[in-house]
Amino acid sequence: MEKKQNKKRPEIPREYETGTAPFMGLTLFCTQDTLIPREETELLTKVALENIHDLQKTHEELTIIDMGTGSGNICVTLAVNTDHTRIFASDLSPRAIEVAKKNAKKYLVENRISFFCGDLFDPFREDMFQEKVDMVVCNPPYIPTSSLSKMDPAIIEFEPVMALDAGVYGIDFFRRLINDALSVLKSKGVLVFEIGEGQEKLVTRLIARNKRYGDIKYYDDGEHIRVVHVKKK
Repeated sequence: MEKKQNKKRPEIPREYETGTAPFMGLTLFCTQDTLIPREETELLTKVALENIHDLQKTHEELTIIDMGTGSGNICVTLAVNTDHTRIFASDLSPRAIEVAKKNAKKYLVENRISFFCGDLFDPFREDMFQEKVDMVVCNPPYIPTSSLSKMDPAIIEFEPVMALDAGVYGIDFFRRLINDALSVLKSKGVLVFEIGEGQEKLVTRLIARNKRYGDIKYYDDGEHIRVVHVKKK
């Protein structure tokens, strides 16, 4: 009788071994409580920065929400590269929030970022946020549940699955993000978020069904559309 071979465990990613990860010129703290920052999220952050600079032509002081902040790579980068921005960052994981706070402190922007722990827009129900936010930026979960097993084993073994799994079709989070962002965004406020390869048609349908957004724009990484930008009417 043949002995069952033990499946070899994947090697721990270098970023988790060193406890740091590069992102847009910064070196950020990174633990297994947070996703490892990736190139496609650099594209998202660059698009957010472009929109901030564009908005500041008419509105110097801006209020921004970074939804699902993880390691804080987006909010810290935005704070480091802009002036006159007030950023509110949230995550479902208290441990991820602790990592994000460390990164904000490292780059001396902790006084410009407020951190919240909660599910999606739950931390932003107060009147101070209702239709008063200029931009919501988000790198949401967008992997269909059935596709998780096909991903690099190191990702599934070490990275937080709740930051990846987006239900049967990979759009569960998009539905909530697109609908609930309207409660906090000002008129002409911007929602900008990352999507998976080939998801732009599904996302466009969700946006069109809502009827309260316009000016949809797509940004690609050279091969695939990875970032969607919409403006509240």
